[in-house]
Amino acid sequence: MKSISKILGIIILTIMLTSCSTVKVINTWNESTTPNLQDKCIMVISNTDNHIVRSQFENDLVKKLKENGFHAMESSTIFPKIDTSVKLSDTEIQEITSDLKSRGIQMIMVTVLKDTQEYTKTETTGGTSVRSIPRLWYYNGFYYYYNSFYIESEPINSITYTGKKHILETVIYDLTKPDKQQLVSVITTETDNPKSIGIVSKDFSKRIVHELVN
Repeated sequence: MKSISKILGIIILTIMLTSCSTVKVINTWNESTTPNLQDKCIMVISNTDNHIVRSQFENDLVKKLKENGFHAMESSTIFPKIDTSVKLSDTEIQEITSDLKSRGIQMIMVTVLKDTQEYTKTETTGGTSVRSIPRLWYYNGFYYYYNSFYIESEPINSITYTGKKHILETVIYDLTKPDKQQLVSVITTETDNPKSIGIVSKDFSKRIVHELVN
């Protein structure tokens, strides 16, 4: 029975280690206080050439923003295709900014993949442990308590796995401000060993909006 429990424990541990996909905020910077986005039109951009990933992240973030009272839209409605390999000149950036302003867009929220880090981790179960059991002893008309110690030893089982962390950076620009003052917020997040784009995208959206409303 013990061997079955050990095998089941190892299986559960393996599933947890290989399927865990959480997003956490690791750093936040604001120009002053948390930027006020409540009454402004926000365009959400996922800066990637992967159309599926871009659509998923933009749609989920826009949905979560709207649920919290923000006015937001996906960049794909204006720019169906993004080529991240093309570097824009200052003049082209100014032209795009002017075009966005003419469309009523006041803020831009851009998310990019900043870094990918692979790592190896080993989890160990089993080993030797010392347990104590209280016992009752009767002597000369009195009862006494004492502890009985014994050593329990189980086979040591180790699981080594390779994981991958993705570092995302979400940058917010306020187009209503002068050029050198438009950067108002940077939120850096980390997702560990992601397995599903859908799960990560929804969790990512919750984390970002939570930072903006709290």
